[in-house]
Amino acid sequence: MERKSNFELCRLASILLILLLHTTNKSLGLDMSLGARLLEGFSIIGVNVFVLITGYFSATLKKSSLINLAFICLFWSVVKIIFLLSCNEPVIWKDLFFITTPNWFIPSYIGLLFLTPILNTFCNKVTKQQLWSVAIALLAFEFWFDWLPPFPYLTIGTNNGHSVLSFSILYILARAIRLYGLPRWFKVLSPIIYVGCSLFLGVIAHIGAQIGLGHEVYGPCFSYNNPLVVLSAVAFLMMFEQIHIQSKAVNHLAKSTLAILLGHTAIMFLYTKQFKYLFDNFSGIQQVMYWAFAVVLVFCSCILVDQLRIMLYNPIAKLLKKKIVKDEIF
Repeated sequence: MERKSNFELCRLASILLILLLHTTNKSLGLDMSLGARLLEGFSIIGVNVFVLITGYFSATLKKSSLINLAFICLFWSVVKIIFLLSCNEPVIWKDLFFITTPNWFIPSYIGLLFLTPILNTFCNKVTKQQLWSVAIALLAFEFWFDWLPPFPYLTIGTNNGHSVLSFSILYILARAIRLYGLPRWFKVLSPIIYVGCSLFLGVIAHIGAQIGLGHEVYGPCFSYNNPLVVLSAVAFLMMFEQIHIQSKAVNHLAKSTLAILLGHTAIMFLYTKQFKYLFDNFSGIQQVMYWAFAVVLVFCSCILVDQLRIMLYNPIAKLLKKKIVKDEIF
């Protein structure tokens, strides 16, 4: 079945937002202007949107999909090694197995995929009231015990949204949205909700930094399980749900979404210095133009390099199609 291009476009947009987020917080730290804070406010939803899309369509873990995921990770690990060695940077072997903090997304996402048979069965068997009650209860549990008063630092497994458990909660929320929908007023107002939440988060974080509460305010504002971040991510998804397009080009580019994530993190040690230079030496429209150009350059470069990965994997995909009789793992 052909993928829906509006959601594939949303998937690409979510990865672009993650790239924008990293160009600000990884390059600038807490030393940001109001504009940079606002940019972070608008881009903090990227990871949540990506996971919501997975839940919206429900994932079925297949052998071919898992092998494809492993090949993507292997390919971009090799790319990372090449860049590190060519720049005389140290190679950390743990990075290659995705067991370091910067690579937290991969193991969390794989863990979610392994749980999808359980999550799908639950979501399909329970009633509408039960599904929404569980989704809301889990979100409230995560908000209260991991985000308030803020950050109680209890070990409940959600880790401010950086975890399998947090991804599973978003997955259940997305299944409820797909199966039973959201009120029409929410869909109509989704652009306003997204913009409003993003502006609020950026402004509050900036005010906190101005009055000397940078870390105390920054963490809660830009936590993945901040209620406003979750609300903003849902609104962003609903914006794209209402777009009606079908494009083979968009669907093809969307095959490289995970590659963009892995690719830009592989060269993060290079571009963080460049973005810091742009921030320190330019201002106004000139800074915005250079920043946008650099982001687009990284984004497009990852897609172009990933075409080699796709080309190399095509023969493997054809072989797997012939050899694998039962593709479902569970």
